[in-house]
Parts: sequence; C-alpha cells; structure tokens
Amino acid sequence: MRRCLILALLLTFFSGCGKKVPATSGSQLVERDRELYLNAMQALKKSRFVQARLLLQTLLETYENSEYSAQAKYAFAESFYREAGHGNMISAESEFRKFLTFFPDHELSDDAQMMVAMTHVKQLERPDRDDTEARLAEYELNLMINEHADSPLLEEAKEKLRGVQEILAESILGPAKQYYMRRAYVAVIDRCQEILKKYPDFSGTDRVLYLLGETYRRSNQPEAGATYYAQIVRDFPSSDLVKDATKQLVALKVTVPDPNPLAVERARQKTPEGKGLLGLFKGGGAAVSTETKAASVKNPVGVLSIEAGQP
Repeated sequence: MRRCLILALLLTFFSGCGKKVPATSGSQLVERDRELYLNAMQALKKSRFVQARLLLQTLLETYENSEYSAQAKYAFAESFYREAGHGNMISAESEFRKFLTFFPDHELSDDAQMMVAMTHVKQLERPDRDDTEARLAEYELNLMINEHADSPLLEEAKEKLRGVQEILAESILGPAKQYYMRRAYVAVIDRCQEILKKYPDFSGTDRVLYLLGETYRRSNQPEAGATYYAQIVRDFPSSDLVKDATKQLVALKVTVPDPNPLAVERARQKTPEGKGLLGLFKGGGAAVSTETKAASVKNPVGVLSIEAGQP
C-alpha cells in the first residue's frame, strides 16, 4: 500500500512539472523562407550587404528545398558584385559559378554567366596595362555567346566582346609600335599579324596595315609593303592613312586600287580615328560599358522580385 502511494505522488510531481513548460509554435522559432528572402532584398536595397548575406545564407541552409533557393543563391552572389572591390569580385565570380553548378538549367543561368563575365569587365585596365582581366572577360563572354544562343542578353554579350577585343588588339599594337621605333621589324610583323588573325573586326586595322607596310618597306621588302598600302586604300576609304598609303603606292609605281563600294558604305557610318601618320601612333581602345541587363535585385519587377502580397 505504501509503495503504491509513493508511485502516485511521483507521477503527480512529474505531471505538474510538464505543465510548467509553455509550448512554442514553429513560427516563433524559425522565420519562414519567404520572410528571410524579403528581408534580405530590403537589406540589399539599402546596401547592407553583410546583413543580406547572413539572411540569404540562413535561408539556403535552413530551407534546402525552398522555392526561393535559386533566387537566394543568385542574390547572394550579386551582393558581392554590388559591394565592389577586387576581393568582392573574386567572391562574386565564385558564387555565380556555384549557382551555375547547382542550377545549370534555371532561367537565370544565362544571367549568371553574364555576371561572371561582368566581374572581369568591371576590372578592365587600359590597353597599355595588364590585360589579364580583358582576356578573362573575352573567355567568359565567348562562353556566354556559345552556350546561351537564345538568351535575351546575347546582343549585349556580343557588344561587350567587341569592346574587350578592341582593348586586347590595342594591347598588342602598342608593343608593335615600340618595336617599330627600335627597328625590331620581325617582332613588329609577328604582332601585327597576330592582330589581323585574332581580331579581324578591330577598328584600328588600318593602322595595323600601315605599320606592316612601313615595316616591310624599311626592311627592303617594298613589294610586300605595297600589298598592305593597297588594302588600306581599297578597304578603308575613310581612313586618314589613305593619303599616305596612296603616296607610297605611287612611289613604288604600283597601281592604286579603287575603293570597295561596300567599304565606302560602311565608312559613312564611322568616324576616322586619327590624322594622317599621327593616327598610326594614336592610342585607342573602346570603352566597355559596365552596365548590364542581367537580372538584378535592383529591378523591382524582375525575376528576383517577390511581390509583398503573394503568399
């Protein structure tokens, strides 16, 4: 009888202890993925990048199967891009690559590839400086064009690629001019031929051709030089080097060709780069826009936007 009484008292004690612990709903313990995402977007809009990344990281780690996972991963990468700076650009490139690994077929995959390229476009140097970022940008833009042929960003990628290749061509032409001044003619020819082969649409092709013509003429190969003078007259009728090229052809007693009608039409839409021989040694390099139409948290109605009224 005594044993039964003790057992009853113990059961009553533990039952009473249990009632003293209040039940807490799951909504009070863990914030919903949608709320995390919206708060992160607000933080990004206010340039609170660290706060935004913490919120996005919490979302990604807590809600692995969230419908916002892809958008959160993209926004996480973009936070580094928008914060700027060399270190952040490295992080942005790495995170956008991770997005492409996890979501290769997502509708944002072309945007992510464009943003990988933009991390290098943002860091482009002048043609007479280090060309590492230009070469990386060229590679990533070519990848964008080849792997996302149906992307709405295709024309933007092509335009930026042309600008980057202008810089790369100028970075080769610069040393070629220096070699010419030092009479290192073999080196001049090698670099000029490299430009003609790699960058046939280079806006300074007339300067490359004239430099080749002068190089061959001064190295006692006037016939070879005449080929390049003639090409300037024929294919670049608006060039300021046409007059000098014509003089050289006349001096060499070579027939001066007529301008190509297609080249004449094309020339009407362009502006000459230099003035006579001074144009040969004039610097160049197209400015590449650092603006992009790729998806961004800055776009209030874009893919990354969530209307506050939606569930």
